Amino acid sequence: MRIPALLAAGLLFAGPASATERDSREGREAFSIYKSIVEMPTVKGRGQVPKMARALSAKLRAAGFAARDIEIVPVGETAGLIVTLRGTGARAPLLFLAHMDVVEAKAADWERDPFKLVEENGFLFGRGTSDNKLGVAQLTAAFIRLKREGYKPDRDLILAFSGDEETDMLSSQAIAERLSARKPAFAVNSDSGGGRADAAGKPLALSVQVAEKTFANIEVTVRNPGGHSARPRPDNAIYELADLLGRLRGNRFPIVIDEVTLGMLRDSAAQPNAKPELRAAVAALAANPKDPAALDYLTREQQLGSAFRTTCVPTLLSGGHADNALPQRATVNINCRIFPGVPIEQVRSELAAVGGNPEAEFRIAGTPLEAPPSPANPELFAALADAVADRAPGVPIMMVMTPGATDGKHFRARGIPTYGTGGDFTRRGEDSNAHGLNERIPVARFFESLDFWPRLMRRLSGGAVAAS
Repeated sequence: MRIPALLAAGLLFAGPASATERDSREGREAFSIYKSIVEMPTVKGRGQVPKMARALSAKLRAAGFAARDIEIVPVGETAGLIVTLRGTGARAPLLFLAHMDVVEAKAADWERDPFKLVEENGFLFGRGTSDNKLGVAQLTAAFIRLKREGYKPDRDLILAFSGDEETDMLSSQAIAERLSARKPAFAVNSDSGGGRADAAGKPLALSVQVAEKTFANIEVTVRNPGGHSARPRPDNAIYELADLLGRLRGNRFPIVIDEVTLGMLRDSAAQPNAKPELRAAVAALAANPKDPAALDYLTREQQLGSAFRTTCVPTLLSGGHADNALPQRATVNINCRIFPGVPIEQVRSELAAVGGNPEAEFRIAGTPLEAPPSPANPELFAALADAVADRAPGVPIMMVMTPGATDGKHFRARGIPTYGTGGDFTRRGEDSNAHGLNERIPVARFFESLDFWPRLMRRLSGGAVAAS
């Protein structure tokens, strides 16, 4: 959803000074933090996250943060980190999120050591350069800068860094639970959203993630008495499961058109290479969100349509117990990415009905987390426009939903509206290859976006520099 009304209403303020220079004190300090943490292999099983939390704590203590304002939260082999820049308490606190862990990187497959920050041909290479040590470094540097300035916000500003976002999310849950007691107004997550630019670098939009699909696995099991394979029976469990999957294969959950998905579709239709059929469909849906021809078009455009509806697909299959015995059990795991606000039980029930086998068991595996979308936030959107105004004056703010999972869902599930965004503008054709080989970001993006977080924090906390 684009938010032009905010800008027209005079909520876009004059832009601050130019971006932080690389050779400035702030630039050198932020880059030093970034390099040091990229070179810590904070992957599951190596026990490096607590070390990183301690290193960041030491830098914050050296900048003037009191011990009582820094808390390391141990969770098994990993940890979370909570840091508070104390304010007057006039308003509810704000949270700023990032995660310290990264996906494993197999050094033999990389062109460079994944756990060394390498600058080459205008890029910074290394695991976590994008996801999400960029956020950790820039948020930490912002807090150090504000503390050094003697900035006194009118509300507490809180860093909340998790340590296993890429895997179990146990520290994510622990810090979300702990911070919910402080009743924050909302959270800003550096691990999603951000700016988008054309191939020449002209800013096109600043996206704000307001919702995530629910991740859920549904196990489907068909049971049978079995018997000797020399005496086949018509109700073979594997055949019955195959028939059930055949019926599920053609099932499509409905496409949901709301303010977020319509905004995303409008953005897709505005691209120079957008198909005329897409533009026509978007125009029809803007007039009637249930336009059958437009919805049918999106359904046929599989990659596009799947973003705006619940999707379920089989991912694991098992059955039988011996090569000379009839199967007594056949099981399939169906992985679902459920549209925000749709109950998991509703999805399970629909799959069971479509499957058409009343004897089959459809079981929700584990305890998947449902989190509601976050509402539009005019205060935040205006502050975001202000924070990028020097580089992207008048840029539209667009609410988006993502299919993947971030820490944001744990905060949303505890009643804390959470918004994923950042101050860097990715050019069309650029790919950081997060989670993949040779993860990277352009050097310029690191320094161009370095001022974004302190600007945003100041704008949202209405404070002042304390008198010396």
